[in-house]
Amino acid sequence: MSNEQIEGNVILVIDDDEINLQMAKMILEKKLPCRVITCDNGVQGIEIMKRQYIRLVLLDIVMPFFDGIQTLEKIREDPKLKNMPVIMLTASVDKKHISKAIQLGIKDYVKKPFMPEDLVDRVSKKLGPITNKSKSTILVIDDDETSRKRAKMLIESSLPHEVITASSGIDGMEMLRKQKVNVVLASIEMRFINGFRIVEFMKGDSNLHSIPAFLITSSDDDEILQRIEDSGAKGCIKKPLVSAEVLAPLITFLKDNK
Repeated sequence: MSNEQIEGNVILVIDDDEINLQMAKMILEKKLPCRVITCDNGVQGIEIMKRQYIRLVLLDIVMPFFDGIQTLEKIREDPKLKNMPVIMLTASVDKKHISKAIQLGIKDYVKKPFMPEDLVDRVSKKLGPITNKSKSTILVIDDDETSRKRAKMLIESSLPHEVITASSGIDGMEMLRKQKVNVVLASIEMRFINGFRIVEFMKGDSNLHSIPAFLITSSDDDEILQRIEDSGAKGCIKKPLVSAEVLAPLITFLKDNK
């Protein structure tokens, strides 16, 4: 199986039972081209969905404090998550639970304790085929080597996309001319040709003006942030690039435009 297939198939399993989480992860990663992320509560699960690419959610109905139905309601209420495909996991025979889940758009569920063949069959049907259309090339332009490496690591661990990098504005412009790029991230703090200049260059080129660009900055200065907003960039990525949360503007944009 290819890395592209795996990164295109990111599954989130939410269940308060650690044994169920580990079994689901082991079975799915062994039998399907996928990567499985696990968490033990709905609140954390929703936060994971907001900050990184998830293709399918397996959600336990019966959990303490914040159960699967409450979690599902929150997913459907969120405009960014409302269309997320979800399969319910349930040991319950309570028809009210099943009926409520169906009302919230669930078209399938897996009974616990689940049989490996049944779990794999239902999940594989939901995933369907992966095509190259799901994968984009993101160009990161930054003369700070640490920031480039962190950006590449964070993006590729959070999204099913390839990241290429350039160590200067000049190199970045050259790569834009020669390679197919779907999204650009450029630092405004580079020497000589910075992110603002990159955006201007792209807007002035008929072959590049439609490529979305995000500007990277460590500044909290209101004037700088306003200049970023006025530049025509799609958004701002804040340094330091230490967690996937900083990529929220990029992740939201990609989800909305896939």
